[in-house]
Amino acid sequence: MQDSARSLFRRCQEGLSECSKDPRKRFIITLTFAVSIIATGCGEVKTSARVQRGPTFLLSGNGRLASFRIYGPKPGRVIATPFDNKFLVWSVHASAGYFEGRPVEALVVEIGRIPAGYTQTVPEAGKTPRLNSGTIYYFFAETTNAPPAEGFFYLADDVPTLVVVPGLCQSSLSGDVQPVRRGTNEPYIEPLNLKQFVQENLVEQ
Repeated sequence: MQDSARSLFRRCQEGLSECSKDPRKRFIITLTFAVSIIATGCGEVKTSARVQRGPTFLLSGNGRLASFRIYGPKPGRVIATPFDNKFLVWSVHASAGYFEGRPVEALVVEIGRIPAGYTQTVPEAGKTPRLNSGTIYYFFAETTNAPPAEGFFYLADDVPTLVVVPGLCQSSLSGDVQPVRRGTNEPYIEPLNLKQFVQENLVEQ
């Protein structure tokens, strides 16, 4: 339990908290991870996700899914910026309320198909836009009673592959969100060869 708490604390200190120099945003992020540490100490299991063609996400853990979101890249870019709501591609929320989502264990979420008990909020009406091949998207499975699942996936045709994007952070958590290099305010420069970048940063499932 102590090792899990230390791991989460290091992630807070070395990872997400470096994405912003704004003390208020650092406080919010640190508080989020503090809650995660408490949850870990109480036997909560961090939410995890495997991805398959569709893309389809196979969730596991002992929390409840409050919302599920997929973010796309800004125009002229091929890698999504986390939490850039201007380019939120697809989003669903628990219809009965934030804390009333379905258990994530064995829950299947497929983009464009609204899970039972959820309401689609993006897009508000009509079909979900088809995701672009040759693009890296970001997903966030927000859970209650357990830490969330999040990450990047590269889409080739309809086949998604989980990847990491080292050094990429968001400039803020709302408003005009920009991609920046971790721990700085400098713009994040995308790799010239995306396919090679993907091969070098694959996540084992």
